[in-house]
Amino acid sequence: MFPTLFDSRWVGLDGDLRFTIPTYFVALMLGFILAARLSWKDANAAGFEQKQYADFVIWLLIVGIAGGRVLHVFVDGYLMDYIHLCTDPFQLEGRWLASGLPCSGNIDCMTAQQSGRDIGSICRPDDGLCYPAQDCFRWLKFWAGGLTVYGSLLACVAFVVVYAKRHGMRLVKVLDFGGYGVPLGIAIGRLGCFGAGCCYGAVCENPMGVRFPVGSPAYNEHFDHLHSMLSTQWAQGIQASLPVWPTQLIESAYAFAIFAFVYLWLRPRKTFDGQLILVMGMMYASARFMVEFIRADPRGEALGLSTSQLIAIATIAMCAFFYRKLRPASV
Repeated sequence: MFPTLFDSRWVGLDGDLRFTIPTYFVALMLGFILAARLSWKDANAAGFEQKQYADFVIWLLIVGIAGGRVLHVFVDGYLMDYIHLCTDPFQLEGRWLASGLPCSGNIDCMTAQQSGRDIGSICRPDDGLCYPAQDCFRWLKFWAGGLTVYGSLLACVAFVVVYAKRHGMRLVKVLDFGGYGVPLGIAIGRLGCFGAGCCYGAVCENPMGVRFPVGSPAYNEHFDHLHSMLSTQWAQGIQASLPVWPTQLIESAYAFAIFAFVYLWLRPRKTFDGQLILVMGMMYASARFMVEFIRADPRGEALGLSTSQLIAIATIAMCAFFYRKLRPASV
């Protein structure tokens, strides 16, 4: 796990000058830039001028981040956490020190946080647990993590619909850029998720299992809810999370596979506008639906399925409907 790509303390800057660059955010931006660059040739053929396309891409980035963040805040089960973080952080779930002993002051919590375990920086003597400091803007800090792929996709599709109509462009032709751009961006972005340790999988006992270090989201989850199993592992000298499915790498792998199929095979053989985005939508939603069964990070759910699985079902049905509608009768 490598959550921070750069920390100003590494070069001697601290205090008011301190800043960090999260690996997750860099991977996200890199994936987006590569996808946008790869789409330029098709965008030019669709009628975009270079400056117009640059403006389009910038707005697409802003809308995508906003959509991904909004869906995360409202459907991933964190809404009340963000509210409590602003109004009363002590309403959140407190965390123990790694020693299992109660904290006696804020310095204990801050020291633990610097050693890699993110447990919050405020100690409450009443229960000896650590809590995060008050932060009314945490829900806005997308660069620290907390974006949903489907939120970004839905927001971007809505934006493209409005943009294409306003500029007199054929909607499905513009959406086809995403047929290969979206999976490429996701594939690289999920590598950033692996670096950050988020979006982790359920505990598994097979060779594919990976362990995340002390302080990672998976470790914190196991420390709080699977402490007995973690204690057994400590007795064996293993200071890390329990082995979990590497869902981030699995998602990255199938996203790369979808990108390769759509861009290298389907794109040269495309028979109608809209084919690329619809095929990608069905492939990604199907793969994502299956991977959700082995993910274990906290997220929203309903009817026994995660929010992403419910959206995946709707996505597959919608893409299949439009594929049949747009496909030429002679094909």
